[in-house]
Amino acid sequence: MLDFPRWKIWAICLTLLVGCLYAVPSFLPEKVTDRLPAFMQAKVNLGLDLSGGSYILLEAETGDVAKQRIANMEEQVRTELRRGETRIAIGEVSTRDNQLRFMVRDPSQVDAAVERIRPLTQGAGMTGQRDFNVEVRDGNTIVVTPTDAGLANATEQAMQVAIEVIRKRIDEMGTREPTVIREGANRIVVQVPGLQNPTELKNLLGQTAKLEFKLVDTSANPADLARNIAPIGSEIVPYPDNPAGVPVIAVKRQVMVSGDELIDATQGYDQQSNAPVVNIRFNGSGANKFARTTQQNVNKPFAMLLDGKVLSAPNINEPILGGSAQISGNFTVESANQLAIALRSGKLPVALKVVQESTVSPELGADSIKAGVTASILAVVLVAAFMFVVYGRWGVYANIAVTINVLVILGVMGLLNATLTLPGIAGFVLTIGTAVDANVLIYERIREELRRGRGVVQAIEFGYKEASRTIFEANVTHAIAGGIMLVLGSGPVKGFAIVLLIGIATSVFTAVTFTRLLATTWLRRKRPTQIKMGPLRVVPDNTNIGFVRVRHIAFIITALLTVAAVTVTYTRGLNLGVDFVGGVSIEEKFATPPPLDQVRSTVNGLGLGEATLQQLGGQNTVSIRLPLPDSSDPAATNVVVEKVKAALAKEFPGATFSTYSTVSGKVSGELIQNGVLAVVLAIIGIAIFSWFRYEWQFGVSTAVAIVHDVLMTMGFFALTQLVFDLNIVAAVLTIIGYSINDKMVIDDRIRENMRKYRKMGMKELIDLSVNETLPRTIMTSFTIMLALGALLIFGGHVLRGFTAAMMLGIVVGTYSSVYVSSSLLITLGLKPNLTDKKVTKGIAANAERVGPRNEG
Repeated sequence: MLDFPRWKIWAICLTLLVGCLYAVPSFLPEKVTDRLPAFMQAKVNLGLDLSGGSYILLEAETGDVAKQRIANMEEQVRTELRRGETRIAIGEVSTRDNQLRFMVRDPSQVDAAVERIRPLTQGAGMTGQRDFNVEVRDGNTIVVTPTDAGLANATEQAMQVAIEVIRKRIDEMGTREPTVIREGANRIVVQVPGLQNPTELKNLLGQTAKLEFKLVDTSANPADLARNIAPIGSEIVPYPDNPAGVPVIAVKRQVMVSGDELIDATQGYDQQSNAPVVNIRFNGSGANKFARTTQQNVNKPFAMLLDGKVLSAPNINEPILGGSAQISGNFTVESANQLAIALRSGKLPVALKVVQESTVSPELGADSIKAGVTASILAVVLVAAFMFVVYGRWGVYANIAVTINVLVILGVMGLLNATLTLPGIAGFVLTIGTAVDANVLIYERIREELRRGRGVVQAIEFGYKEASRTIFEANVTHAIAGGIMLVLGSGPVKGFAIVLLIGIATSVFTAVTFTRLLATTWLRRKRPTQIKMGPLRVVPDNTNIGFVRVRHIAFIITALLTVAAVTVTYTRGLNLGVDFVGGVSIEEKFATPPPLDQVRSTVNGLGLGEATLQQLGGQNTVSIRLPLPDSSDPAATNVVVEKVKAALAKEFPGATFSTYSTVSGKVSGELIQNGVLAVVLAIIGIAIFSWFRYEWQFGVSTAVAIVHDVLMTMGFFALTQLVFDLNIVAAVLTIIGYSINDKMVIDDRIRENMRKYRKMGMKELIDLSVNETLPRTIMTSFTIMLALGALLIFGGHVLRGFTAAMMLGIVVGTYSSVYVSSSLLITLGLKPNLTDKKVTKGIAANAERVGPRNEG
C-alpha cells in the first residue's frame, strides 16, 4: 500500500496536474481563452440560473406524424394509381382509425393496384419491417395500415429534423450561444442565455410553418360548413381572425404548391397599402406548379394556408409566372419577420408545444454566483481549519486533497463541456464537506492501529488498506443515488447529480491515492518514530457508550416520530412547488419587505386566478404562484407575467422582476412520478447492494433506516410548509446516499469484528463497532454541517430549502445509523457465529492483525 514506484508518482501527479489545468480556462475571460490552444479552450458553462436567460421545454405532438404519414401515403396512392396508360379507378378514400381504406371499382384490377402500392412502402430502419402493411379485404377493398416500427422510425426522423429546424430559426434571430438538445423520445430543450422576454422565441418555435396553397371549393354550402360538413374531396379550414364574420371556408384537399418548394422568404411591404407582407420565391418545380395552377384557375379564389389556418384567400386575377408570390394577412412587422424566418428555416415535421419554461434575470444570476462563491470559500476555510485543528499535519494533507479535488472537478466538467447550475454549486459545497470523509476514515483507522501497538509504518499501511475497502463500498452506494438522480432527474436535479458523481470519483482518488503518496513521501524523508495529530479530540479514546442497551427506547422514540411525521404529512400536506403542481411561478424583489396582503390583493385584482404567496430570503423577495392560463396561445403565460410585473411595479416603486417559470400539468405529473420513483429505486438499490455485500439482515436494517430518514424529512417539510420542489428531491436522494455511507462504515466494522471476536456476544460486538466508528461519524457529520451552514447563510433563498433538508438529513441519518440500523440487527437475528463464506473467509487473514486489546 505504501510502495510508490517513480512511474506511479509521475502518473498521479500528471493526472492531477492535467485535471487542474483544464480548470484554468473556467476562471479566465473569454478573450483570453480564445488565444489558448484548442484543447485548452473547453470550459464550464454557466446554467441559465447563474447567467440569466430563458429555458423552454418543447413537446412534439407525435400524433401529427401519424396523420401526416397517412396524408402523404394517400397522395402517393392517388398519383400512382392514375399513372400510366392503365388507370385504376377507386372509390372515396377513408383515413379513419389511422388507416388508408379504399375500394377498387374493377375487381380484376385489385392485384395490379396492390402491385403498384407495395413499392411505395419502405423499410422501417433496421427492424426488418415495412413502414406500411398493404392487404386486401372483402375482395376489392385495399387497406394500408402504418406499422408501429414505421411510426417509431418516422417519429425519430421527425425529431431529428425538428431539432435542426429549431436551431436554424434561433440562429436567424441572432441570439448568442443557444443550446438545443433532445430530451427523451419527444421533447426538445431550448436554452437561450440573456433572453429576457421569450414571447417572440416561443411564437417562432411554436409555429410549424407548414405552408400550403390550395384551391377554394366554391361549391360548398355555407349551411353545411356551419355544421362542419365539407363537400367530397374538400376539407374545412378556419380563419384565425374571423374576418368579415367568416369563420371557416372549404378548400380542396389536394395541395397545389407547398412550402417545401420555397427557396427564400423575406419580410416586405405591400406596394399599395404599405402593410407588412412576406415575399416568397419558389424553386424550379414550385414555380412551374404555381404558374400552371394560376393559369388554369383565373378568377377563382386561391387559399394560402399556414399550419392549417387561412392566411388569405384572394382571387387569381391573372397567371403568376415569375416564381414569386406575396403572402398577406393581418401582419405586424415582427410577425411578418417571424413567418419569413420560419419559412426560410423550413417547416417543422411535427407540431411543438411549450410544456415548461423559465426565465431568470441576469441580476439574480449574478447574485447567485456571488452567493455560491462566498458559501464555497467559507466552507473551504471552515472545513480546512477544523481538519487542521483535529489532525495537524494529516489535516493539511486532507486540505490539499480537497483543494485539488475541487479544481479537478471543474477540470472534468470543462473537459466534458458540462453546465454548472445553482444546485451544482450546492453539489460543490457538499463535496467539500464529504470529501474529507475518506480522510477521516483513514486517519481514525491509523489512530486505532497505533493504539493496538503497531509501529508507524504498519499503522499507516493498515489504516489505508482497511479504510479503502470501506470507502469504496460507501461511495458505491452514494453513486447509486447520484446515478438515479442523473437518469430520472430533470433540470436542476441533473445539474446537482453531475457534480456529485464527478465529485465521488475524484474525491476517492485525491483522498486515498494522493494523500497516501504525501504520507509515503513524508515517511521516507523523516522516518518518524511516532505520529502526532492535532490537539483537538472530538471523541475521547476508549469511549464505551452502551447504544444497544437503550435500543428499545430508541425504537419507541423512532416509531413515535415516524408516525408523527406521516400524520403531519397526511393532514397538512406538502407545500408543493410549481415543479409538481404546475402553474406559473413568479419571483419579485422589492426595495423593502412588502405587506403580503397588499401584494396578494394587487395580483388577485388582475383576474388571473387565485394567487399563492410566500416570502423568501430576507423577506424582500416574494414568490407568487398562479394557475396556468386557459389558452393554447404560447404567449399567454408571458402576458400573465407582464401583467403581474407591471401591476407590482406601479403599486410598489422599486420592485424588480427576478425570475419566473411555468410547468404544465402533464410535466408536473411526470416530475412527481419520477421523483417518487427515484427515491424508491434508491432505497431498493442500496438495500440490495447491502444484502449481497453483507447478509440479508444488513439490507433490511438499512432499508428500514432509510425509510425512516425519508419520512422524517417529509414530515419536516409538511410541518414548516417550506416549498417542496425538485431541489428537495435531490436533497432527499443525497440524504439517502449520505445515510447509507454512514451505515456502510458501521456495518463494515461489525462484519470485521464478527471475524475477529467470534465468541463475543452480539450486543457487546455492536456496541464495540459503533464506538470504534463514532469518531468518524461525528467528524464527518460536523464537517458537512460546517459546509451546509455556510450554504444556509450565504447560499441565497433559492437553495435554502435544499440546505435545510440536508442539515436535517445529516442529524436524522446519524441518529438512525447509531441507534436504529445497528441495533435492529439484533432484532433481525444476526448471530456472531455465522458460517457465511464472506465471514469465515477472512478469519485467517485477520488473525494476525489482532493486536493487544481489551476484549472485555
